[in-house]
Amino acid sequence: MKEQIKNLAVLFGGRSVEHEISVITALQLINVLDVERYRPIPVYIAQSGRWYTGDALLNKELYKKLPASLSQVQEVTLLPVPRIGGLTVLQPKKHGEVIPVDIYFLAFHGTYGEDGCIQGLMEMADVAYTGCGVLSAALGMNKYQCKTHLAAHGIPVLPATVVHRDEGRKSLTAVRERILSTPGLEQFPLFVKPCNLGSSIGISVASDIAGLNAALVNTFRYDAQAIVEPCVKDILEINVAVLEDEEPVASVVEMPVSTSGVLTYEDKYLRGEGNKQAGESQGMASLTRVIDPKDLNVELKQAAIEYALKAFKVLGCSGVARIDFIIDSTTDKIYFNEINTLPGSLSFYLWVKSEPPLLYTELLNRIIERAEMRQRTKVALRRNEGLRALFK
Repeated sequence: MKEQIKNLAVLFGGRSVEHEISVITALQLINVLDVERYRPIPVYIAQSGRWYTGDALLNKELYKKLPASLSQVQEVTLLPVPRIGGLTVLQPKKHGEVIPVDIYFLAFHGTYGEDGCIQGLMEMADVAYTGCGVLSAALGMNKYQCKTHLAAHGIPVLPATVVHRDEGRKSLTAVRERILSTPGLEQFPLFVKPCNLGSSIGISVASDIAGLNAALVNTFRYDAQAIVEPCVKDILEINVAVLEDEEPVASVVEMPVSTSGVLTYEDKYLRGEGNKQAGESQGMASLTRVIDPKDLNVELKQAAIEYALKAFKVLGCSGVARIDFIIDSTTDKIYFNEINTLPGSLSFYLWVKSEPPLLYTELLNRIIERAEMRQRTKVALRRNEGLRALFK
C-alpha cells in the first residue's frame, strides 16, 4: 500500500538579522523535498512577527517586493493549544479555519527561531517539529553559556567573558578593566561578537582600547550581550556536522576559507563559488571551503569529530547541527568555537561528501523521521494526575 503523503509546514524568516539566510535555507530544502512522502506548506514569518502561507512564497522574487507582496498570501498562526495541530487562518473570510499539518520543519536562523522561542510554542501546541528542543536550542544560541557547559564536560574552549549592554552604558572604562583583567584576555587583539547571533553578524577584532570601545558599541547594536575572547593570530577554522540517529553520526570535516582570516557575512554568503555559478546567494553552500582537507593533521580531524559528537550529546541536540572549531596553528591546539543547532543550508554539502554519501533529500527524510519518533515518545508520556491534591 502506498504511504500517505504528509503535510510538512516549513517555517522560516522570523524576527532576526539572519532573516534572509533563513529564507534561502527554506527554499533550498523545499526544492529537494521527497514529494512522494511530503507535501510542503511554506510558512513565512515576517520581520513584523506575522505568519503567512501560500504557494507564492515559493517564488524568490516575492521577497524583493516585501511587504506589499504579502497581499498574495494568507495570514495564519499556530495556536499554543494541543490537538489543533494545524495552522489557524486569520483572514476575515476564512477566519478560524485550520490548515492540516502533520510535521513542522523549522528552518530559522538566529533569534526567535533558533534560540528555543519557537520550540517553546511547538511544545505548547504539542506538535511534531524538527531539530533541537527548547533547552538545547537555547544553550546552543548563547555562546558563553554553551562554552561554559561544554568546558565542564571536558571539551576545550578559549577563555571568554560576557559584557552586558547596561554595563557598557554605566562605564566603558570599568568594562575594559574587567575584560583586560580576565585570565587569557590580558592582551590585544581581542575578538568581540554578539553572544546570541550567528552568520558572523556584528563581529569585530579589537587591536587597542579605542578598537575595543568601538567593537563593543558595534556588537550592542545587535545583542544585549557581547562575548569577548582572545584573538588567535595563526588561526584555522574547521567545522563538522552531526546528525541525530540512534547513535549520532558525524560528517566529514570542512575548512572554510576567509578573505581576511576571520569569516565574515560576505565570506559566507556573498563571495563563494556557488554565487559565481548561480548569480545569487546559495546560503552557506556558497562559502568557499575545502572539504575533508588532505593536508590537515589526521589527529586534529579526529579530535574535531569526537568533540563534535560529544558536544551534540552533552547539549541534548536533535536533527542536524554544525559544530565549529578553532585550531591554533602555532600550538596545534583545538578549541570548540560555537554550535549551530540549525546550520545554514542544513550543512547538506558536508553529507554529500561523507562516506557513504548522504544526499540532501535523504538527509531531510532522516531529520523528519526522527522528529516523528520524538513526538510519539512525548505523546506516550503521562501528563495528567487529576485534581487529587486540590481537593484533598
